[in-house]
Amino acid sequence: MSRVKRSILAAFRALLHPFEQREIPFIKREITLVAQVLSERDRALLSRLADEHQWALHFARSSAEIWEVLNQRKAQIVLFEREAPDAHWRELIREVASGPRLVCAILISDVTDDNLWNEVVLWGGHEVLVTPLREENVLRAIRLAWLYWNSAMKNNAGAA
Repeated sequence: MSRVKRSILAAFRALLHPFEQREIPFIKREITLVAQVLSERDRALLSRLADEHQWALHFARSSAEIWEVLNQRKAQIVLFEREAPDAHWRELIREVASGPRLVCAILISDVTDDNLWNEVVLWGGHEVLVTPLREENVLRAIRLAWLYWNSAMKNNAGAA
C-alpha cells in the first residue's frame, strides 16, 4: 500500500476515535479560515475554537471581503451562511471551487438534508453545517476539510 493511502487511512481511523481521547497533530496555526457568519453565538463559538486550536480566523462581512481575505491570507477553508444577504451560495461555492487555489467551502444553513448536502458537493463545496453551530460538528468539518486540503497539496507537490 502506498504511503499516501496509509496516511489517509490513518487519518480516517483517528477521526473515528472520540475527540477527547486524543490529540490531533494536524490542527495547528497552519489552518487559515475565512468565515461569513451571521449569528453572534456562532461567531463566538468559532472564535473560541480558533483560539483553542490556534487557527487563523478572519471574519468577513460580505462576499467581496471573503475574496479579499482568501487572496490576502491564502485561506484553505471558507465558511459562509446560506442566507447571507449579498451573495447566492451556489455562485459563491462555484467560484471558490473553480478558483486558482484549492479552498474547501463549508456552507452554514439553518436547515440541512441529504438533498442540500448533495447540491453543495455537486457545486464543488465540501460540507454543510447546521445552525446553531455545535462544537463537535465544527471540529469534524474543519478536520475533514483540512485533511482533504492537506492531502491534495501533498499530492500536487509530489506530482510536480
